[in-house]
Amino acid sequence: MLKLQFITLSMIVLIINGSYYKEQSFKPQQTNYCFNPLLFTDYSRLRDTLYTMKDHFIEVNLSTHSATLYSRSGVVKQFPISGGSSKIEEGIETREGLYVLQWKTKKQYSVQFDSTIMLNWMSFNGGIGMHALSSNGYYKYLGKKNVSHGCIRMSREDSEELFSLIERGTPILVHNGESALRIGFGKLGEVYKYYSYDEMKNVLEERLNNLYKGQHFLSNNQKLLIDEQNITSDGLLVGNSERIPTKQFIVPTNIFVDREIAETDRFDIIFGRKSLTNSGLSLHPQLDSLFAKNG
Repeated sequence: MLKLQFITLSMIVLIINGSYYKEQSFKPQQTNYCFNPLLFTDYSRLRDTLYTMKDHFIEVNLSTHSATLYSRSGVVKQFPISGGSSKIEEGIETREGLYVLQWKTKKQYSVQFDSTIMLNWMSFNGGIGMHALSSNGYYKYLGKKNVSHGCIRMSREDSEELFSLIERGTPILVHNGESALRIGFGKLGEVYKYYSYDEMKNVLEERLNNLYKGQHFLSNNQKLLIDEQNITSDGLLVGNSERIPTKQFIVPTNIFVDREIAETDRFDIIFGRKSLTNSGLSLHPQLDSLFAKNG
């Protein structure tokens, strides 16, 4: 009798408890993840970056007939120029490339062209450099047309200012508007990789190919430092920006991130500037796994 009462009581308890739990509304934890915005970015404007510890660098765009001086302080100044042209007698096209200032002098005499005086001479590619002339006839072509025998002509005023600011080893990036390279200012405390000139040529070619194949973020992790020691007057390739695809591969584990992580922190993590383990970044393992399988 007691055994029957115990069984009956136990069944009543189970029924009550079962009803109690069934009455609770189950609310699954809200998934608060989103796609990394970098997935939808147009990367055709991405460029590989080389770094300098100098306080200035110069970018010469032969297609727009302009040179731009970038300063570590943030000041940017543009100058009209006239590059080389093969259409004039004994003229050659100014060659594209990444160079550095090799040497400079207030006056240089051109042996090839009847000892013409070149003022504020700044050499970067052997016998090719930036300079002014004592005459005024060439001024009408500055910023409009390439008419030099191969050098970068500037006004006397602009060349004087540039001459006073830049030092040996200052990078000079010369291109026709389609460079796949850009220059950045290095910072003390940052880690950079330094190669000899011959090594740099091979490494840079490989990096540019990675960029063209959409593997820039996967393979080009080192920051490369340049100066007057590892860039000779022969220069380095500047690549072709038209070969850069609109999409780049990104490491799958960085694809799905918590919305609560600040946007600046997301980019720091993705580009390796902040540790993943110390960031508070929340990943979605199932989505990561799915992306890895379908990637």
